[in-house]
Amino acid sequence: MELEAKISQGLKITHRKLVEQHRRDNQPLIFSENGVVKQVDPFTVAI
Repeated sequence: MELEAKISQGLKITHRKLVEQHRRDNQPLIFSENGVVKQVDPFTVAI
């Protein structure tokens, strides 16, 4: 259980840093969902 908690915490930190970086650079977040490439405005993503 401890390992899962550490991994979850690491993913949350990485997510926050990624969104903050894209907000600073005013770049869209680009990811793939079910094989479809999507762009999302970083200012609409909750941290």
